[in-house]
Amino acid sequence: MSEYNFFQVLVVTTIYIAIYFGNVRSKLSKIQKNILDGYMIITSLILLIVRAIETFNVLIILAIFVLTYVGIILTKIDKTMSAIIGSLAAGLILILLKVEDPEYGGVIDEESLLHFRDLQIIGLIIGTLILVDVSQESGVFHFLSIKILKASKGDPKKLLRYFGGLTLILSALVNNISAMMIVGSLTLIAAERLELNPKPYIIVELSMTTVGGIITLISSIPNIIIAQTFNIGFVEFFKIGAGFALICMVANFMVFEYIYREEFKMKMKPKEMERRVNEFNEWSAVKDKAFFYKSIAVLTITILGFVFSEQLGLSLSIIAVSGAFTLILISGKKIDEVFSKLDWQLIAFFMGLFVLIATLQIVEILSSIAIWLTGILPDDTFWASVILLWFVAIISGIVDNIVVAAAFGPILYSISQTSTLSPMVLAWSAIFSANFGGGLTPIGAPSAVVGLALLYRRTGKKMGWGEFIKTQGMATFVRLILTTGYLWILSVYVYP
Repeated sequence: MSEYNFFQVLVVTTIYIAIYFGNVRSKLSKIQKNILDGYMIITSLILLIVRAIETFNVLIILAIFVLTYVGIILTKIDKTMSAIIGSLAAGLILILLKVEDPEYGGVIDEESLLHFRDLQIIGLIIGTLILVDVSQESGVFHFLSIKILKASKGDPKKLLRYFGGLTLILSALVNNISAMMIVGSLTLIAAERLELNPKPYIIVELSMTTVGGIITLISSIPNIIIAQTFNIGFVEFFKIGAGFALICMVANFMVFEYIYREEFKMKMKPKEMERRVNEFNEWSAVKDKAFFYKSIAVLTITILGFVFSEQLGLSLSIIAVSGAFTLILISGKKIDEVFSKLDWQLIAFFMGLFVLIATLQIVEILSSIAIWLTGILPDDTFWASVILLWFVAIISGIVDNIVVAAAFGPILYSISQTSTLSPMVLAWSAIFSANFGGGLTPIGAPSAVVGLALLYRRTGKKMGWGEFIKTQGMATFVRLILTTGYLWILSVYVYP
């Protein structure tokens, strides 16, 4: 008899004895009553011990996961250290307890904790980070920013639109943190020279980083995590995300131009404004024109590689890494110099996070959550995606949206495999909510933290939670309303 059947029979027998002797207990002698009570107590303890052994792995990994996420959320604790310690603790416990891997079979080892899919994500992140860091040194992004500044002729409203649009484009091509640093830094200098309040411009720009984050697969790290989990290609991502991003951009400008309508009054004559912006030299950040043009060529070829990755039969990570090392080669920079500037803390954070998520999969916590969510979500793709959109968006506003994407990506994939809900609509619901939800609070997205830090360091002006929610939070709410309607279109016409 198997272990399962033995304890099943034990439970049934215990219940039967309890019912039978419960009716005749009054007729038993004291010794018989003690024997019966002893049997019931011992049986209950056996059942509790067996159940505890069965759930020990789950409970200990769940406890480590919760403690790790608390450490990540708390600003006083380094989030990279929390992720690494949590992943090491969870991994070591599962290896020492010789837990079986339900996906690949056999007792788990180190290889079970970091899958090839995770390494592809890490490779894509490393490749894009190197591309951005090295190409930034060529001055190509600052050159473009000053060109846009001059095109505005110093007009406050045009400046808002042009810099907002530039932030959106840079967020799509590089990443939202770099876009915020490049455009935000120039915005503060330009605002000072034109005697404008920089706060509306910085708020619009950090808002545009979340909108630009849905244009391409490499625009934000939540995109990379969720798209790789659901096997969404670069071209398909662009087709679904780019058009909707333009709608959200227009809505963004409408909201902010109304909120800050009093800030766009010129304090000097238009010709004087134009003269002051023309003082900026777009070539000032370009130290080597040959490297400048080579950087543009490599970036263009790499983006084309992303577009045609399926036809080439290459993964996005291979293309990103190839482009990155080609740029290093033509730049003449030493590889140790480039690597010394790389954000290894961010990479270590992701590796720790992926190992921790793998342990949750091994003890089947993620599949249990997926089954639970499948049970409570409506059996309708649109309504299920809307519930997930608002739920995940609110969490992303409280917790770093990267962490949310890493946790919810595998869960939603499990739901899509065990239900009739459209996997692509669920994936896009997660992508929109992770990107847009990060704009609900000042700590929801890294670009918001960077933008507000730039504003404070340059001007000494702080923005509290109340003011942030009234401005950026309002724009985010409008975007989520629009996204609700867009999910209906996706569920009915695109992914029926």
